[in-house]
Amino acid sequence: MKEKIEVKTKAPWALYWPGPIPVGTTVLGTVTRADGATGALLRLSSGIYCQGNAGVLRSLPQRDVEASLAASVIGERGGSATSPAKAESSRRNGLLGGRPQAKGVEG
Repeated sequence: MKEKIEVKTKAPWALYWPGPIPVGTTVLGTVTRADGATGALLRLSSGIYCQGNAGVLRSLPQRDVEASLAASVIGERGGSATSPAKAESSRRNGLLGGRPQAKGVEG
C-alpha cells in the first residue's frame, strides 16, 4: 500500500532533530506522512530513509520517499531554470520586469 509522503528539502529540519546527527547519517530536509506527522528526513549510512523526531527514528516506505524526494528536487529546480532568452528578457526589462519588448526595440 502506497503511503502519501511529502518531502521538503529546504525546510527547517533542525526543529525536529535538535541534537547531534548520528555518524554517517545525512539530513535531507523534512518529511510529512499522510497522518500529518512531520520530522527530519534522515538517510542512514546503510541508505535507509527514516523520519527523526527528537532522537527517535521511525522507518519510512523507501520507494515512496525516493519518489517524493525526486519530485521535490525537480520542483525546486523548475523555478530557477535559466536560458539565453530569459537572460536577454531580464536584461531588457531590468529589475521591474513587465511586458517583454518587441525584438529589435531598445528601451
